[in-house]
Amino acid sequence: MLKRIGKDQLRVGMFIEAIEGSWLNAPFSGRRYTLECEEEAARLRCSDLYGVFINTSKGLDVTPAVAEQHEINALCQAAKTPYGSSGRKVRILTADKIKRTSGLLKGIFDDVNAGAAVTVETVSPVIEEITQSLDVDPSVFINMTRMKSKDEATFLHSLAVSALMIRLARHLKIDKFLVPVLGMSGLLHDIGKIGTPIEILTKAGALTDAEMDLIRRHPELGHRMLSRGKGMPEIVLDVCLHHHERPDGKGYPIGLRNGEISLYSRMAAICDVYDALTSARPYKKPWTASEAVSWMLDTKGAFDRGLLREFIDGVIRA
Repeated sequence: MLKRIGKDQLRVGMFIEAIEGSWLNAPFSGRRYTLECEEEAARLRCSDLYGVFINTSKGLDVTPAVAEQHEINALCQAAKTPYGSSGRKVRILTADKIKRTSGLLKGIFDDVNAGAAVTVETVSPVIEEITQSLDVDPSVFINMTRMKSKDEATFLHSLAVSALMIRLARHLKIDKFLVPVLGMSGLLHDIGKIGTPIEILTKAGALTDAEMDLIRRHPELGHRMLSRGKGMPEIVLDVCLHHHERPDGKGYPIGLRNGEISLYSRMAAICDVYDALTSARPYKKPWTASEAVSWMLDTKGAFDRGLLREFIDGVIRA
């Protein structure tokens, strides 16, 4: 079983699948291994990490008696808040906010699946919740959406991409009135996946050609769904339709190239892929931030490289 723990919970005998933290300073980045000596454990505890993924089927689990306090301490450290009761409050408020926003989003998606139109008014409360969380701490909300079960993966991914879009927009100093719209675009970018069998969305192995064709339809389906709602911003529609386009023209659904892709869709492509790579799922281990951005930088033609470096500097390193 894959489990996210705080670095203070580490003990010899645990099997480490991945680590979270500053991707430039993370020791042992990219390794999967059993923690065999106290010196190594101490180095990790003293590092800039704020989370570690362990595999309890291959090594030791957290001691139940101390798990709760360690979880609180790890979240407090990530949020840069004092330990103790205030840390518990941060954890509870963040978890409650994610539960509430995920529930709101699920309700919206269920309504759309039943034929209802999406409107700015129905989505705005979710964006407000995300924005408030980011104002408290820009990293805790995103980090707590990383562990995604099959049932909640779509909703938590949408929340995370929305939060990443808001953070990137703020870093780029985009007009403050557009920031909530970009958050909305991240929230709704995958709405076209409604109705796609969960067995395909969560399939561990390679998709068949027929399954891939079905997946590739979601931008156009989502665009049609969102177009039914009155007053849906053009930016939201654009991101929904074009977040899988690539500068080299090998994306979909249209195959746009370079300057044909809007800034906002180029932003969404980066946020979308980064969250997908760094999230833990029941069928895959998460990549570290270092592994994710290294792969994205090495994948020629897939992303706007200048924008990707801004994302690394302003969101990952921040």
